[in-house]
Amino acid sequence: MPDAYNQPEWDEHRIKRWAASVGEHTAEVIDRIFRSVNIKEQGYNSALSVLKLSKTYSEERLEIACEIALSNIRVPRYHYLKAILSGNQDKLYLEQRKEECRKQQNRQSTGYIRGADYYGGYDDDK
Repeated sequence: MPDAYNQPEWDEHRIKRWAASVGEHTAEVIDRIFRSVNIKEQGYNSALSVLKLSKTYSEERLEIACEIALSNIRVPRYHYLKAILSGNQDKLYLEQRKEECRKQQNRQSTGYIRGADYYGGYDDDK
C-alpha cells in the first residue's frame, strides 16, 4: 500500500489524544470506557464510535453531551450520547447554564448602593 494511504492502526494512546483534543469531559468518557473493559482492545470500538459523533455533530456539542452524561451515568456509551445529541438536550443544557449565569450576574450587579447623602452626608461628621 502506498505511504499516503497507509494509516497507522488505532491504539489506546491515539484514541485518548483525539478525545483530549475534543475536550476534558470527552477525555474522561473515553478513560472510563477503557477502565470498564478487561482488555483494552475491547474498548476501541466503543471509544471510536463515541469520538465519531464529533463528525456528525460538532466537537463542542459532543463535549457538552459528555458533560451531561458524566453527571448522570458512570460509563456513558455511544447510544446514551447519541440520544442526548439527537434530542438536542445539549443545546437545552447550554441555554439553562447561560440563563443561570445571567441570573447570577443580575443578582451581583443589583444591590442597594447608597451614597453619603443617604447617611447624612459629610456635614454630620463635624
